[in-house]
Amino acid sequence: MRLLDRAILKEMTTAFLLGLMVFTFVLLTNKILRLVELIVNKGVGVLTVLQLFLYVLPYSLVVTIPMSVLLATLATFTRLSTDGELLGLRGAGSSLVRLSRPSIYFGIATTLLTLVITIWILPYSNQAFKNLVFNMARRQVAVGIQEGVFNSAFEGLILYVERLDPRTSEMEGVFLVDSRNPAERRVIVAEAGRFTSDPHQLRMGLTLRQGSIHLSGAELSGRYRLITFENYALTLDAGHSLSEPIQRPLGEQELTLTELRERAATLRAQGQNYHPPIVEFHKKLAIPFSCALFSVLSVPLASRMRRGGRGISLAISVGFALGYYILIVAGESLGDRGKIPAALAMWLPNLLIAVGGFVLFLRAELHPATLVQAWRSARARRAAVPQAG
Repeated sequence: MRLLDRAILKEMTTAFLLGLMVFTFVLLTNKILRLVELIVNKGVGVLTVLQLFLYVLPYSLVVTIPMSVLLATLATFTRLSTDGELLGLRGAGSSLVRLSRPSIYFGIATTLLTLVITIWILPYSNQAFKNLVFNMARRQVAVGIQEGVFNSAFEGLILYVERLDPRTSEMEGVFLVDSRNPAERRVIVAEAGRFTSDPHQLRMGLTLRQGSIHLSGAELSGRYRLITFENYALTLDAGHSLSEPIQRPLGEQELTLTELRERAATLRAQGQNYHPPIVEFHKKLAIPFSCALFSVLSVPLASRMRRGGRGISLAISVGFALGYYILIVAGESLGDRGKIPAALAMWLPNLLIAVGGFVLFLRAELHPATLVQAWRSARARRAAVPQAG
């Protein structure tokens, strides 16, 4: 049977890779268009855009790998069932549990792969994505500023720079008018300055050195105030607007399992809502295990099909995956608010798949026609023993 196992694994691998490419492309279509927009409209380099795409890819693979496992198992065993090969193998004495061994191995392998992505690769890629976005935004801000010209690229700010180095974002001879507060106008003069970015706080900034601040406005009751400084930092609004075409919200996905538990403990000690980190902790484990469960569920489901092809398998896999992720999203919402335990919120869809697969296996193995066929096969084998002797 090892030859049969290898044939099934080969067919499943082909269908899995095809499904993974299709599902991932469909899921990333919107982001791919935005990345292309960066190249065309923002002048971002192709290598930088490729880096952004690679950083976004693990987040999508966590979703598309289970879907592809479901599609691969369904497509393979549906083809065996419609061609009559599955019926012939079972008639030769092979149980459905034995025939599903390759799919179980395949499910375990993809579960381990998805665990590696969710636990180790995904936190790193999310953080790297954020750092690259804000470094790119800082460079674009520096490139957009012109020397010897009053620049109004920032909301509520007018900036004049005598000299600017786009590579280091270093400025000399800075004149800045800050009118973001209607009740107070600030005119800032500084010898030097530099654009900065804070990836952790999702902010762009401007640090000025060796200068003075001239204050006037209604809050000062008509008086004039002068402040000198060695270093002065302002928060700018340009970082968010420049990164908006590709930025997506990042929650606890940047944290490892240990960091999630630590954050939950800290929030609980402070009397705050500690449920979201615990929900994310279980989510990072529950979704990868769905690969193994999908690979088991698909075998008895496909064995009941006598007609159809890969189109039917694709429709069923999309339907099952859609239902699964709807339950995940609903459970995450309820778990974040503490309505249900975090473990139950994330593991309930897996439990339903496990129960459904077990019931389908029992019905397939204990079906009257299957039992009669197995009895006839065993009787034929016993009758063949004396003749061979």
